[in-house]
Amino acid sequence: MKISPQTWKKIEPLLTVALDMGAAERTAWLVGLHASHPEEAPLVARMLATHDRAELAQELETVPRLAPAPQQASAFSAGDRIGPFRLVRPIGRGGMGEVWLAEQADGRVTRQVALKLPALHLQRGAWEERFRRERDILAKLAHPNIARLYDAGVHDSGQPWLAMEFVEGESIAEYVEAHEVPAAARLALFRQVLAAVSHAHRHLVVHRDLKPANILVDGTGQVKLLDFGIAKLLGESDAAADAQDLTRLGGRVMTLRYAAPEQVSYGGITTTTDIYALGVILHEMVTGLSPYRAAREGRPLTESMLLADVTTVPSSLAPATVARSVRGDLDAIILKAMRRDPAARYASTELFDEDIGHHLDRRPVKARAGTWRYLAGRFAVRHRLPIAMASAVIATMAVGLVVAERERRVAVTEKARAERHFDSVRKLANTFIFDVHAEIENLAGSLKARQILVGTALRYLDSLAAESRNDPALALEIAVAYRKLAEIHGDARNAFLGEPTAARSYAGRAAVLLESIAARDPDNLRALREHRVLALLLGRLRIEAGDASGADETHKAAGIADRIVHLPGAEISDRLDLGATLAEYGGILAVVRGDHAGAAARLDRAIEVLEALRREAPAYLPAGASLAYAFERRATAIEVEGKASELPRAIALLERSIATTEGVIAADPNNVSPRQTLVKRYNNAARMMLKAGELNRARGNAAKARALVEQLLAADPRNAGNASMRAGVLAMASDVEYQDGKFSKAAGLAREALAADAALPADIRTGLIVRDNAAGAMTILAASNCALAGAASLPPSRRLELLKEAHALFLASRAFKQELVDRRIDAQDAAKAIAALDARMQRCNSLSARLVRR
Repeated sequence: MKISPQTWKKIEPLLTVALDMGAAERTAWLVGLHASHPEEAPLVARMLATHDRAELAQELETVPRLAPAPQQASAFSAGDRIGPFRLVRPIGRGGMGEVWLAEQADGRVTRQVALKLPALHLQRGAWEERFRRERDILAKLAHPNIARLYDAGVHDSGQPWLAMEFVEGESIAEYVEAHEVPAAARLALFRQVLAAVSHAHRHLVVHRDLKPANILVDGTGQVKLLDFGIAKLLGESDAAADAQDLTRLGGRVMTLRYAAPEQVSYGGITTTTDIYALGVILHEMVTGLSPYRAAREGRPLTESMLLADVTTVPSSLAPATVARSVRGDLDAIILKAMRRDPAARYASTELFDEDIGHHLDRRPVKARAGTWRYLAGRFAVRHRLPIAMASAVIATMAVGLVVAERERRVAVTEKARAERHFDSVRKLANTFIFDVHAEIENLAGSLKARQILVGTALRYLDSLAAESRNDPALALEIAVAYRKLAEIHGDARNAFLGEPTAARSYAGRAAVLLESIAARDPDNLRALREHRVLALLLGRLRIEAGDASGADETHKAAGIADRIVHLPGAEISDRLDLGATLAEYGGILAVVRGDHAGAAARLDRAIEVLEALRREAPAYLPAGASLAYAFERRATAIEVEGKASELPRAIALLERSIATTEGVIAADPNNVSPRQTLVKRYNNAARMMLKAGELNRARGNAAKARALVEQLLAADPRNAGNASMRAGVLAMASDVEYQDGKFSKAAGLAREALAADAALPADIRTGLIVRDNAAGAMTILAASNCALAGAASLPPSRRLELLKEAHALFLASRAFKQELVDRRIDAQDAAKAIAALDARMQRCNSLSARLVRR
């Protein structure tokens, strides 16, 4: 059971009282507690028992032993063969098994390995399961800071074995103390640890037992992360992961000194569980002390102590010689990583690493409050040298002490300043585009602020582009930034600024840079990943502008994605990208090219790839979003093929897309993007159901689309993407009412849709009346037909007058519809025309009423 903060508030005072009692008094007190606090009593009793076991363990440590307990002889000897390996010497041994240094002896390769050999007297099934898990997890991980898995198997005797990279080194805690590593170098070592854990997290693996003993530093200063034997796959239940792990033996998997509160209180295990352990490790590395009082005092740490301990500011514990370097930024960074609430910690190891990098660069860290005093102070510290040099130059000019040596020094200084300025501009551009903009992109009402930020970033970025010709790394960095600008300006999938012409320009600049990198280094994995993203974006932008060549860009993106997954170093996220890219290309083949067989093949493969990924990691939100997209594209492809008998299948797929999207939103309710996507899918479902004659279901989805888009616009009224979607939603609602014979209501919605479209910026007006079957014109046409029907009910003497008026209205509305279909009229002119038609319809109806009254 999970101990919530509310529950802890109730039991903490009870524990405090109980811990001050003797054993007999406490027993009697617990009996009474069951009567007075029936809900809290069982949990208090269990935590007291845990505390008593720890106290007993401490006492037993002081009991003198008559003789050391005999250790069972090893089942192995130096020179033994296990699989393809020959044992050299034991490295470690315990009740769970042995680890030997071994040499590969089959002649294929010469190398030493650390060979793990579990004790066979333990439950064979559990060990086999643990080894399978560790083997499968390590097989996914290929990173310079993670000990590599070479091979695994079972010897003829039935002995399982796991051959790992042999790391000859010290634990990271021992290393930094023994070598008296300075503060900045300690942080550099810790960032290697973060890189390793980040790689594991990207492959959906949570380590669960991060501690200094599992982090070795070799003789070259390279960090190696070990022991994924109790790791957990994201999406796998905690109970399932624990049940499969032999190290439990009646307890839970953790090292208490580095365990997160949710591990102790039976909460869910996520990547932020590792973040907490990393915070404890960093605390010990920079202060030399544990954050827990019991551990600092040499007492056993219990679960109740861990939950009750108030985290002290790290610098207040550090020796005076290092306290100054810890105070401020590092205090904030460590405390953020060790927040009790997982949601309040760093959301990822990348953000954790970024803050440490900012601290080392003397830039503001996100863990600290961004007050102007703090930000200004960081700026002054960071630019102390340029300010001092500027003062020196001014002073020199004032007194006129210009000599040859001074000129030489100034030249050197100016070169260094120029280089620093260039780097500052580079960092500033990236900060505006990626950090600050990303923080506000999905916030309601942020449009104006985003426009200012993007404009400033672009000025910096253009100044860098000319310097990137001979620097592939810089060229890639700038290409990514240009692509991000293109997305911000014109990608309708995001909270965009509504400037597709500018978006295509920025995307083109990025493409030139990426082509130059590909010419030099065709297997550059980072550049290929970026090229895939850019090709997809270019394809979308061109197709939205009516340029069918966008399909070629999407085809290129699919080819790049397929190539990436077969390259060394490909990650699980690359499989996600492959599925999403195939889905987009399949949809374009169906809609733009009319290649239905090709579309079906790509889309079915996309769904297969993404469903497999979703089964592996059900909590991995990007897989859910991409799978929803693939379902939608497959539904559209079936529909455009034109087989009426297949329409129910298309609707079923679209409903799966909607359900999956709703699940993504439930897991991430503050993200605007999937909610915008859901509006479009509701609207698409309404259109498809209307086509199938399912009027009530169509009206239900149209109503959902309208309600959701109105919520989005209320939160961010100036967002062009939301306004554009609203126009399309209104047009669909009009079409539904027309099909139901509610012509007046349909006409009102059509006028509202046209007005909404006309109010949009000129280059993103949707042409929605054309795209949505000229709903407004069809409404007027229906109304004129209705007037004709009314004429048929009149006596012959009155019929001719009304028929002339109704026929004129019919001809005008039919001509209007044709103009829309032929794209000979824009939305503003359409609004005027429909108003004129509406007036004529009112005259026709009035005339009909007068004639009927005669």
